[in-house]
Amino acid sequence: MPETFQFDRVDRIADILYGVATAKGLIRYAPLAKRVGLRPDFLGVFLDKVSTRAAGQDEPLWSALVVAKDSGKPSVGFYGLARKMRPEYSELTDDEVWASERDRCYAAAA
Repeated sequence: MPETFQFDRVDRIADILYGVATAKGLIRYAPLAKRVGLRPDFLGVFLDKVSTRAAGQDEPLWSALVVAKDSGKPSVGFYGLARKMRPEYSELTDDEVWASERDRCYAAAA
Protein backbone atom coordinates (compact mmCIF):
# COMPACT_ATOMS: atom_id res chain seq x y z
CA MET A 1 0.00 0.00 0.00
CA PRO A 2 1.46 3.41 -0.97
CA GLU A 3 2.32 5.80 1.80
CA THR A 4 0.17 8.94 2.03
CA PHE A 5 1.73 12.23 2.97
CA GLN A 6 -0.41 14.23 5.40
CA PHE A 7 0.27 17.76 6.54
CA ASP A 8 -1.41 20.32 8.70
CA ARG A 9 -2.52 23.17 6.45
CA VAL A 10 -2.30 25.71 9.26
CA ASP A 11 1.36 24.82 9.85
CA ARG A 12 2.09 24.79 6.12
CA ILE A 13 0.46 28.19 5.57
CA ALA A 14 2.37 29.63 8.53
CA ASP A 15 5.63 28.29 7.07
CA ILE A 16 4.88 29.76 3.65
CA LEU A 17 3.97 33.15 5.10
CA TYR A 18 7.13 33.20 7.21
CA GLY A 19 9.08 32.65 4.00
CA VAL A 20 7.16 35.46 2.31
CA ALA A 21 8.02 37.71 5.26
CA THR A 22 11.74 36.92 5.05
CA ALA A 23 11.63 38.26 1.48
CA LYS A 24 9.58 41.28 2.64
CA GLY A 25 6.99 40.23 0.10
CA LEU A 26 3.29 39.55 -0.30
CA ILE A 27 1.42 36.57 -1.72
CA ARG A 28 -1.97 36.48 -3.43
CA TYR A 29 -4.80 34.28 -2.19
CA ALA A 30 -4.98 32.01 -5.25
CA PRO A 31 -1.27 31.03 -5.37
CA LEU A 32 -1.24 30.41 -1.60
CA ALA A 33 -4.38 28.29 -1.81
CA LYS A 34 -2.90 26.27 -4.66
CA ARG A 35 0.28 25.59 -2.66
CA VAL A 36 -1.74 24.02 0.17
CA GLY A 37 -4.37 22.27 -1.92
CA LEU A 38 -7.34 24.54 -1.22
CA ARG A 39 -9.71 26.70 -3.19
CA PRO A 40 -9.05 30.41 -2.57
CA ASP A 41 -12.57 30.90 -1.18
CA PHE A 42 -11.82 28.32 1.57
CA LEU A 43 -8.53 29.91 2.61
CA GLY A 44 -10.03 32.42 5.08
CA VAL A 45 -10.75 29.86 7.80
CA PHE A 46 -7.15 28.66 7.71
CA LEU A 47 -5.73 32.19 7.65
CA ASP A 48 -7.81 33.04 10.73
CA LYS A 49 -6.37 29.99 12.51
CA VAL A 50 -2.81 30.91 11.51
CA SER A 51 -3.19 34.47 12.79
CA THR A 52 -5.12 33.57 15.93
CA ARG A 53 -2.47 31.05 16.90
CA ALA A 54 0.32 33.52 16.09
CA ALA A 55 -1.27 36.28 18.18
CA GLY A 56 -1.52 33.86 21.11
CA GLN A 57 2.24 33.31 20.81
CA ASP A 58 2.96 37.07 20.59
CA GLU A 59 3.78 36.76 16.89
CA PRO A 60 2.50 38.95 14.06
CA LEU A 61 -0.72 38.20 12.22
CA TRP A 62 0.86 36.44 9.25
CA SER A 63 -2.32 36.81 7.19
CA ALA A 64 -1.32 40.46 6.66
CA LEU A 65 0.91 39.18 3.86
CA VAL A 66 -1.93 37.63 1.83
CA VAL A 67 -3.53 39.99 -0.68
CA ALA A 68 -6.23 40.04 -3.32
CA LYS A 69 -5.20 40.18 -6.97
CA ASP A 70 -7.41 43.17 -7.76
CA SER A 71 -6.76 45.43 -4.76
CA GLY A 72 -3.29 44.28 -3.70
CA LYS A 73 -4.55 44.35 -0.11
CA PRO A 74 -5.90 41.80 2.39
CA SER A 75 -9.59 40.97 2.43
CA VAL A 76 -12.05 42.59 4.82
CA GLY A 77 -11.76 39.60 7.15
CA PHE A 78 -8.13 40.47 7.93
CA TYR A 79 -9.00 43.91 9.27
CA GLY A 80 -11.77 42.58 11.51
CA LEU A 81 -9.51 39.89 12.93
CA ALA A 82 -6.63 42.34 13.42
CA ARG A 83 -8.85 44.72 15.38
CA LYS A 84 -10.21 41.84 17.44
CA MET A 85 -6.75 40.48 18.27
CA ARG A 86 -5.09 43.87 18.79
CA PRO A 87 -7.30 46.42 20.57
CA GLU A 88 -4.73 49.16 19.83
CA TYR A 89 -5.89 49.00 16.20
CA SER A 90 -9.47 50.01 16.98
CA GLU A 91 -9.02 53.66 15.98
CA LEU A 92 -6.65 53.11 13.06
CA THR A 93 -7.63 53.14 9.39
CA ASP A 94 -7.49 49.89 7.41
CA ASP A 95 -4.29 51.05 5.70
CA GLU A 96 -2.66 51.84 9.05
CA VAL A 97 -3.67 48.46 10.48
CA TRP A 98 -2.28 46.67 7.44
CA ALA A 99 0.99 48.64 7.41
CA SER A 100 1.54 48.06 11.12
CA GLU A 101 0.91 44.33 10.98
CA ARG A 102 2.83 43.87 7.74
CA ASP A 103 5.83 45.62 9.32
CA ARG A 104 5.54 43.33 12.36
CA CYS A 105 5.70 40.31 10.02
CA TYR A 106 8.80 41.63 8.27
CA ALA A 107 10.52 42.47 11.57
CA ALA A 108 9.74 39.04 13.05
CA ALA A 109 11.25 37.27 10.06
CA ALA A 110 14.38 39.44 9.84
